Amino acid sequence: MSINYQIRQLTRKHFPEAVDLVLRSELDTRKEIEHHLEHLDAHFIALKDDRIIGVIGWYQDNVNWATEAMGDKFPGEEAYWVGFFTVDQEFRGKGVGFGLLKKLEEIIKARGVEKLWVSSVSQTRFYYQRQGFKLVMQGKINGKPKFFMVKDLK
Repeated sequence: MSINYQIRQLTRKHFPEAVDLVLRSELDTRKEIEHHLEHLDAHFIALKDDRIIGVIGWYQDNVNWATEAMGDKFPGEEAYWVGFFTVDQEFRGKGVGFGLLKKLEEIIKARGVEKLWVSSVSQTRFYYQRQGFKLVMQGKINGKPKFFMVKDLK
């Protein structure tokens, strides 16, 4: 069952609400979430009646956090990665995540990028596979298992 919602670029107005949604999803600390979401142009939100029901973003790994885990399979600093991506619990399974991911793919593709990477936890691995991501390898970051996956956008 799908719902009516809009996808827009993250704005300063919606920044606090976006941080709170990502924080509730337990994806990172408030400090890290705020640091990443500050790049408003790299994040999109799903809105239903002016309420944020989803967030997605992208980043490039210029600090090489995945280098140790991936070794020679690390795609380099120019690669684009799915950043914080969450949908409010109440709206999961209703097409919101699919819509957000498609929007992100459109934006990345428009930049001339042919591959989108993700570092997934075990709980979301199969979601990404259903969306066309292929497993490249398994590894660990900070002792936590990660599934490094890539999607061809061509």
